[in-house]
Amino acid sequence: MIARLTVIMSLMPGDVVQAFAGEIASRDVRRLESYLAERVAAQFDIAGELVGRPALLSFWRRLFQSYALFELHILKSVTQNELVITESVYLLAGRRGAVMSVRAINIFEVEEGLITRWRDHADLAEVPQAEKDRWRRLSTDRW
Repeated sequence: MIARLTVIMSLMPGDVVQAFAGEIASRDVRRLESYLAERVAAQFDIAGELVGRPALLSFWRRLFQSYALFELHILKSVTQNELVITESVYLLAGRRGAVMSVRAINIFEVEEGLITRWRDHADLAEVPQAEKDRWRRLSTDRW
């Protein structure tokens, strides 16, 4: 784990965000943990604000349990100092449902190789209300 953290801390902010997005497909929150600062703050349009690594990882764990497919693909990225702005697409599929793609703009702040702040602005126009309700519930559930 120490060797992994040393490698991550030596990455540029844009590389940290790219690596984090790639790890989401692994569906292993322990792998995501090494990219997040302890006091990370994440703001999502539907799920609201999640403060602290445990809260964010719990939310992701619940998402992974709820979807058979959950991936984040970065389409474009702009980095300025510690700020990384991306255009991305989430790919999600329920156990029996079709694949849903949700485009988003993500704004990450990275310090010393760790994501400290994350704002996620998704295009929710095509997202069914049932999915929005699920995300809202998963962000507040404690299981």
